[in-house]
Amino acid sequence: MTGGEFWNRMFGAAPRMVECRDAFRLGTKLLCGLAALSCFLLLTLSAARAATLVEPGKPVIVETTDKTITEQKARFGTLSLVQGKPTGSSSLIYLAPETGSGLSDTVTYKLDSVEQTVEIEVRSGAQTFGSDELYETSFKALFVLFILAVLVESGLQLIFRWRPYLRVFDTSAVNALIALAFSWFFVGWFKLDIATKLVNAYAAPDHVYANSTVGYLLTAMIIAGGSAGVNNIFKAFGIRPIGPPADIAGPKDDKIAWISVTLHRDKAVGSVDVLFGEPGKEAVIGTIPGSGSNHPLARLFFRNKGRFPQSGGYTVDASADTPKSVKLNAKDAGGKDIAYKEWGPYPIGPRAIIDVERTV
Repeated sequence: MTGGEFWNRMFGAAPRMVECRDAFRLGTKLLCGLAALSCFLLLTLSAARAATLVEPGKPVIVETTDKTITEQKARFGTLSLVQGKPTGSSSLIYLAPETGSGLSDTVTYKLDSVEQTVEIEVRSGAQTFGSDELYETSFKALFVLFILAVLVESGLQLIFRWRPYLRVFDTSAVNALIALAFSWFFVGWFKLDIATKLVNAYAAPDHVYANSTVGYLLTAMIIAGGSAGVNNIFKAFGIRPIGPPADIAGPKDDKIAWISVTLHRDKAVGSVDVLFGEPGKEAVIGTIPGSGSNHPLARLFFRNKGRFPQSGGYTVDASADTPKSVKLNAKDAGGKDIAYKEWGPYPIGPRAIIDVERTV
């Protein structure tokens, strides 16, 4: 064994091993953080109190208790505290606004210094399908979803376009998790259960659902889908024109194909050139600078530095029947070319997706 081979085996592979190990640890921490956030939201949001239904201009009792009620507040309605002389109990009464059908109000108060929150639904009666009030409620909810989706999508672009983030993570796998986690935290923090409000608008007036984990999750998923996702809902309602179907994975044109090369290092040292083309006319189309992890989670969430391209596929011409081949230009620690089995030459079919793996 030469000194160069010994140095490479002892120290050359260490940075790559450390890099893969750190990437895997980072991915594990990310998944654990998302799981912890989900458990936290499930525990905190599932304790929501059922909403109280009242007609416009009518009163409803919010709380009757022997404890002391203080600091009562309502956003739209009027609150009155009535003392019961025979029993000594107190009743907190909510008076709904005269013109507030379809209104959602929140009453807050303290019961012996303990914060209490009650959701109030002001509704005049059942909203039948086809009624103007039902469509107005639906449009308002969808408009709010669209605005929130645009804001969240624009804010997350600061992270999604950050160069270190793009170099480490496979954005097609990680972006959705981050967007969903942030959207779920956002709607839970501000108690924006728009999905449940829509269900209440469609349900019978004597069955009002309180904010729930399912409603928060569905609202968060719609917001995490971005403005394009909300726009698809508008299209389903006929508010937006129907556009072309979403892009499918892989090439859509019969004249092109995708090809990728994954390198499993054995003796190769340094960058490895990837050549593609007709036999004898191959040209360099890219390089493989490092090594990638074989762990399924690491390959799913992180860019593979032992692959060209690191994610997706390289577009090549598939219109001609001329056979093509793939070669690797690799050298060992002593600077000598490494012999290996090249791919091809083979004709490439329309819209083909080719994944080549070589151990060099």
